Amino acid sequence: MRNFTLILFFSIMLFGYGSVSGQLDDGTGVTWGELSPVEPLVLDENFQGFQFFHTDANSDMGNSDNAYDGNGGIIYGYKNDTTFVPVIGEPNLKIWYFFKQCAFAPEWKAAYAYRDGVENTENVSDGFVEISRDYPSDPPAVRGDFIVDLRALDFVEVIQWTHSSTGGNKRGVMCEISLDDGATWDTLRYQPGTNWAASFTKDPVTGIKTSNGYRCQPSAYGMTWEDGIYTSNVMLKFLEAGGQTPRIHDLKVYGTFTPVTAVKDIFDNDIEIVQVNRRISVSETSDLAIFRTDGSLTRTVSDADQVDVSDLPSGIYIVRAQAGKKVKTEKVFLW
Repeated sequence: MRNFTLILFFSIMLFGYGSVSGQLDDGTGVTWGELSPVEPLVLDENFQGFQFFHTDANSDMGNSDNAYDGNGGIIYGYKNDTTFVPVIGEPNLKIWYFFKQCAFAPEWKAAYAYRDGVENTENVSDGFVEISRDYPSDPPAVRGDFIVDLRALDFVEVIQWTHSSTGGNKRGVMCEISLDDGATWDTLRYQPGTNWAASFTKDPVTGIKTSNGYRCQPSAYGMTWEDGIYTSNVMLKFLEAGGQTPRIHDLKVYGTFTPVTAVKDIFDNDIEIVQVNRRISVSETSDLAIFRTDGSLTRTVSDADQVDVSDLPSGIYIVRAQAGKKVKTEKVFLW
């Protein structure tokens, strides 16, 4: 199946990939299905299973609060969190979510759909994760992001996603991609809330940019997007573009994976260890030990499912996680 997908990809590149991803309806963004994914659906997320965490009374009131406590720490509106969901068809493989300065509203409509008493744009679900913007308010807002770790998949073919704004229209959004375990990020789709003529999609394999020209005008009711990935070791990052607060309503991923066998479960002990943005997370509460490559111990943490390692020097480390009789050791890279 992957060979067929690769043939499809190169055929698209030869006969006009840009016309598929960049020059569709100027009003609503990219219609789902234009890229005709052939691989199975491995993630279908609408964020309706998350606990509500937002300071507003309804979706039409704008972005969540950025209030600070006396020590300068944000205590309202947005939070950092980590969780994971299983790959569709393989519960032993996990897709990780890393939320930095995000709010959650699992039942809310898009802002103007709520205001006007109508439904969201087609394919845009109620419920969303809201990502904080970088804005010179008082106190200043802190820019957030939402990372989706797809490295458990062997191959990512196409992603389909939706977003809305916190109000008004012409509000933008940006999606970035990393192919080197989060060490570097490149823009996949740039849809600014202002200067919309500068918007583009960048092919992650060839680096070719396709001008989009979408105004994001109906973003207050929700917009649909579709992007071809066609590669492996993929991480995605959603964030604001141009000082506005985006809300991600849906994310569908099409790709392939290697099924986890019963033998692999026994020897790998089913503990997942990942590192993103200098935060190490494990799939279940464990006793953690972090070693340098020379064997020297740098840190231990008991009964934890994540640990902040932002203070450690850049380099390669060995993480050992033990949960009861299960033990897992993993190499991580800090940059």
